[in-house]
Amino acid sequence: MRKHTFLIFITYVWTKTLIGLTFHPFKSIKGVVRRPILLPVIFSPVMGLAVLFIVGRIAALFVSPHGLKREIVVIFLSTTLLSILFWQLLLFYLLASFLIALRK
Repeated sequence: MRKHTFLIFITYVWTKTLIGLTFHPFKSIKGVVRRPILLPVIFSPVMGLAVLFIVGRIAALFVSPHGLKREIVVIFLSTTLLSILFWQLLLFYLLASFLIALRK
């Protein structure tokens, strides 16, 4: 398999699993437990948070909103942070419960 084809295949599998984790996490985590090679996909929300913080710091250097715009940015970023954290906690909980069930 050529490098380009392999990269397209990896991107497809990663995106398919990530979309599955978004819309039906229970079923997707069960698939990840069966195929442990997909385990890094579970950490995608943490990677998304890292990217969000990096982009936020870079944007803060160039743009400094004031007044109502600043409040809107704060509300957007805080709700994004909370939703991604809770999503990550859900994925960890499901992974732990499946791994415990697998050992029994």
